[in-house]
Amino acid sequence: MLDFSSQLLAWFDQHGRTNLPWQATHNMSNSNHPCANVYHVWLSEIMLQQTQVATVIDYFNRFTRLFPTLNDLAAAPEDAVLAQWAGLGYYARARNLHKTAKIIAYDYDGKFPQKFEQVIALPGIGQSTAGAILSLSFGQKHAILDGNVKRVLARYHQVKGHYSQKDTINQLWHLAKQYTPNKRNADYTQAIMDLGATLCTRSKPDCPHCPLAQCCQAKQHKTQRDYPNPKPKKTKPTRSVAMLIYQNVAGEIYLEKRPKKGIWGGLWSFAECEIDMQNITKHIKAFDKNADVTKGLPVIKHSFTHYHLLISPILINCNKSKGFQSIATLKVGLPAPVKKIIAELD
Repeated sequence: MLDFSSQLLAWFDQHGRTNLPWQATHNMSNSNHPCANVYHVWLSEIMLQQTQVATVIDYFNRFTRLFPTLNDLAAAPEDAVLAQWAGLGYYARARNLHKTAKIIAYDYDGKFPQKFEQVIALPGIGQSTAGAILSLSFGQKHAILDGNVKRVLARYHQVKGHYSQKDTINQLWHLAKQYTPNKRNADYTQAIMDLGATLCTRSKPDCPHCPLAQCCQAKQHKTQRDYPNPKPKKTKPTRSVAMLIYQNVAGEIYLEKRPKKGIWGGLWSFAECEIDMQNITKHIKAFDKNADVTKGLPVIKHSFTHYHLLISPILINCNKSKGFQSIATLKVGLPAPVKKIIAELD
């Protein structure tokens, strides 16, 4: 009987994904040569954190058109990078991507490091991402444990507990390393990610076509829906904020850059304050004592991982021009709700 990795590789040879824009077109099984463009692999791995392939493809293509090489990315202004990332969410990924590009450009002469210890030390790159980059780009033997791999292994062995629990994640890492083969490592890495993305999906896994179904414990016990074990649910709190939309007679709007830490870090947004008329009035008069509130716009609900945000946009007329930007020529990174509000103003 074929072992886990052999079965998976045999399936990959017939059904694996080989036409994604960040993949190489030459034979990935040839470990004597790089398997893919490391810049493209690294970029795709960062984009694919918390985001599905179907969404990432367009972002990846636009990003690489504007920043064709790692050195182009390193030389770009942060605002230009964040502008291309807007809509993908989890903006710390973009800031870390930019930081890493600068480090590689200056400390490694523009060449992506090939030692695991060096790669994992770079901003925004953890154990699994480092393993994926080195495996897919250079054919090195490293285990990975992204969301797809966690799901495959959790079902195959009926691993109890949620990923946030130390014992559970340690068990999954042990299994990931156990199954990682000595040969065709790049193919295996892509294969196990593909299996989770195309067959062993979160809902309605396609077990009849799975090469591992015969020995999968979840399949044998009909517990596919139970694994991976869900994270204990917590009620998300709700926060409220007023967004003050200052617009001058020229139709320009006032935007300010958010702190790098916190939500929408490094993006440009409207001024904010707590929803309290006395507080709102105080903020407006401090900005421009002659400003007038025009109207309130419909409340927008925006959900994050840990809480819901209720945004009350308030349109304000003022006479200032310093710090104001034309809506027609905006080329900065904007949070999705801000982009929505601006589209309604235009």
